[in-house]
Amino acid sequence: MDELVFTVYGRLALSDVCRGIWEPVIPHLARSAASGDPDPLFDAIENAARSAGLSQSVPVAVLLEEFTLGSRAMCDELGARDTAEARAVRQFLRAFESVALARIATGYAVGLEETIARLRHDAEEASPLDHVTGAMKPAEIVEQLSLEVNRCQRMDLSLGLLELAPEKAERVDVPARFVEDHRGIFPKVGDCLRENLRRYDSIGLTGEGGFLLVLPDISRRGLAGAAERLRRELAASAGSSPLPRFLFALAHYDYVSAGEMLEALDDSMRRARAVHEPLTWS
Repeated sequence: MDELVFTVYGRLALSDVCRGIWEPVIPHLARSAASGDPDPLFDAIENAARSAGLSQSVPVAVLLEEFTLGSRAMCDELGARDTAEARAVRQFLRAFESVALARIATGYAVGLEETIARLRHDAEEASPLDHVTGAMKPAEIVEQLSLEVNRCQRMDLSLGLLELAPEKAERVDVPARFVEDHRGIFPKVGDCLRENLRRYDSIGLTGEGGFLLVLPDISRRGLAGAAERLRRELAASAGSSPLPRFLFALAHYDYVSAGEMLEALDDSMRRARAVHEPLTWS
């Protein structure tokens, strides 16, 4: 039966698109027809359609039409051969053609979904913003800090930094992994920060899973007030989903480099974690 199927297929005048969907199917056709099990054939059809969906080389409507044309051509050629094998394969094709078309649509849809997921991932990777929190990615907020340092020095303005991070303690009832992938509470935290900061303040993520806030033109007292306000608002925004206790590290500068600022702030956060202080100044 294998020889019959390959011989018949080789005699057909099919388009390149039609052969593209039929080529992976032909090796399974004879075996499925002989065994009565169409699953290997259907899997091959669906995989071929998935590849077309991934490459976007041909629309699904054309793919369905070309498969149907190939199926009809196969049936016509088999009908011209008056043998039991030819009749068996022809009957098999006719019985399962509608299911095969449905599997083409399914495979193509899977390919489209994977393409969309890949494009979305590429867009997220290229974006300067973290797609979960809306905050700047760590490298972006460091660059923004350097710009703000230069601007504040030129304009004789003070600059405040505020880092907040969840306390890593066993008594905090939150998933242990949320600090790494910030998909638990961090979207809510990001919304709260944006609502309670000035439009020219910058919000970013730290490499260790916290938030870094850059607040230009703010007094030391104003920075302390901003931290206290954020503590209250974070508690109020928790609702029915409990938030962990957040640690705050604050730093206020007139003239200093961005690297020195971040180093001092990191030291302050390490000190806060060591002694479980909710707010420390560098």
